[in-house]
Amino acid sequence: MFKKFDFSSTTEQVDGISVQIVKIEGYLDSSTFRQLKDHLQSLIDQEQYRIIVEFGRLNYISSAGLGVLMGMLHEVRDNDGDLKLANMSNKVRNLFDMLGFSRLIRIYDDCEAAKQAFVEDQERLAHKKTVLPEDDY
Repeated sequence: MFKKFDFSSTTEQVDGISVQIVKIEGYLDSSTFRQLKDHLQSLIDQEQYRIIVEFGRLNYISSAGLGVLMGMLHEVRDNDGDLKLANMSNKVRNLFDMLGFSRLIRIYDDCEAAKQAFVEDQERLAHKKTVLPEDDY
C-alpha cells in the first residue's frame, strides 16, 4: 500500500532573519524519509541553518523519520543554527515525549512561536557577543 507523504518549503524573513519553513504531511516512514532528508540537506547545503518543520498534517512518523530530524539537528547546530518543530498532533508529540526527543529539540505550538524563538535566539547571541568578559582577578 502506498502511503502519502508530501512537503512544501518557504522562506520567511523574521526581523531580518531568514527562516526556512518546511511543512510536512502524511506518513514519514522508511519509504518516505529520504525525500525529507534530501530536502533538508539541500537547505543546509545552501547555508540555511534556521529551519522550522511544521507537523500540522503529519499522520505518522517512524524511527527513520525521527532519525532524519536528529541528524539534521546536529548539522544545523554545528553551524550556529537550529531546527525547531511546530504544530504537532498529540499523537506525534506523545511519541517525541516518550522517546525523550522533546528534551533535545524544541517543540512549539505553532510556527509563529517557533519564528519568535529564532528572533529571541538571535537577540541572546547578539547580547552574549557584546558583553565583555570579567577580569579573573
